[in-house]
Amino acid sequence: MKKLFFIFILFSFSVFVFAQEQRVYKVVIRSDWKPYYFINEEGKPDGYAVELFEHIAKEAKIRFEFVIAANFQEIIQLLNEGKVDIVPNISIVSHREALLLFTQPTDNFMVNIYKHETSKNINTLNDIENRKIGLVSNNICAKLIDQNYTYVQKTYYVDYKSLIEGLLNKEVDVFCYPKPLIEFVNGKHPSSIVPLNKSLQEIKRGVGIIKSNFDLLPHLDEAITNLKLTGKLDALQEKWFKEKKYIELSLSETIFLVVSFFGILLTSAIMAIYFIHKKKWLLTNAMLEKEVEKQTLRYKEQNKKLEQLQEKLKQQLNKDTLTNVYNRTFYNQKIQEMLSLYQRHNMVFSFLIFDIDDFKYINDNYGHSVGDHVLVELCTLVQKQIRLTDYLFRVGGEEFIVLFSNTSQKEIRDAVEKLRLTIEKELNVLENRIITVSMGLTQVQAQDTQESIFNRADELLYEAKKKGKNQVIVS
Repeated sequence: MKKLFFIFILFSFSVFVFAQEQRVYKVVIRSDWKPYYFINEEGKPDGYAVELFEHIAKEAKIRFEFVIAANFQEIIQLLNEGKVDIVPNISIVSHREALLLFTQPTDNFMVNIYKHETSKNINTLNDIENRKIGLVSNNICAKLIDQNYTYVQKTYYVDYKSLIEGLLNKEVDVFCYPKPLIEFVNGKHPSSIVPLNKSLQEIKRGVGIIKSNFDLLPHLDEAITNLKLTGKLDALQEKWFKEKKYIELSLSETIFLVVSFFGILLTSAIMAIYFIHKKKWLLTNAMLEKEVEKQTLRYKEQNKKLEQLQEKLKQQLNKDTLTNVYNRTFYNQKIQEMLSLYQRHNMVFSFLIFDIDDFKYINDNYGHSVGDHVLVELCTLVQKQIRLTDYLFRVGGEEFIVLFSNTSQKEIRDAVEKLRLTIEKELNVLENRIITVSMGLTQVQAQDTQESIFNRADELLYEAKKKGKNQVIVS
């Protein structure tokens, strides 16, 4: 019976491995988004992202087939319907985390605002306020403009070609689009189209996979690491973008990757030698039992690693990628949980909403990278001030929520005022400028819903802004 049991385990494992090797993943690409994706003269998929994923798939030993989509809207639809598994090159941004898991970055690009060279009054990012701006629907630019500019007149186009024509025909004053694509077609449109003197934002890009394929993520990451170490990634970027590097590795990252790479090679070599010279072990019942025990332990260790990976992925899904505090997705879960505890067990909690005063001024005058640094340092400071049982969430660009568990408004109001003063005194990120926050504090009430408690706190925040900012308003 023991022999049959062991044979059954080996057979099941072999079937599982064989099934994984035989699976064909569906990889979705756009039909015309040069130089990343396009259909060449031979009718085959081509471009930087296509060639990159072919290298990744070869390294990871996975089989795939391309699915062609006319535009990005169709890609999102196919992902939502579960008809495709992988997007080979996509921007790593927080609003897509609900749909995809991302590998480590493979490259990045700058998002620019472009104008006609004759537009002498448009030179900086501040100059685009109250101007007509051209955008492509569902492109990352539309999201960035919505976040950072209120007073612009937006005109939407179907693709970047019509975007360029719109500027040349003076339908818009400027347009927003990723730098590599505009530079790629630079020879096909007049050189009178020029970028503003500063980019809007840097966007990292990687491979996106649907969440049900989470077990594929470490294999793709390892493949990308190998492409970086062997120089193949640099060669691809040189070929398609005429630049040597899009992703730079620090010295410590390089040492870690090199050691890891040679460690894997050494382990593989030792295992190969072991199995080549290993004596036949199916000789006695005692040896068979030992082998079954060893394989069982191996499966337990693999399950443990899988559980750890699942927990890590869960944390990634619940955390804001910039600040590493909880995101809106986790906020939606936690507020429902705390409302349920209040209704069933009368566990009171307090709700604080706050945002950074004049944050748009900081972004416009110091740059978005400095603005990001302000957000990170603010979160670090706030986390030091609140308790381990409290929860800090980033729910918008510069908007945050703190849920004070099992605490009434009366108990927490002095601590919130102290938090505001601490931010004013210790958040010394900008030279010659004090950073302040406005806050709205309330307590859960009978019949409260997620919307009602948020709206009540948000009105208090608005009142704090109207009364001069840098203060706490309590209901």
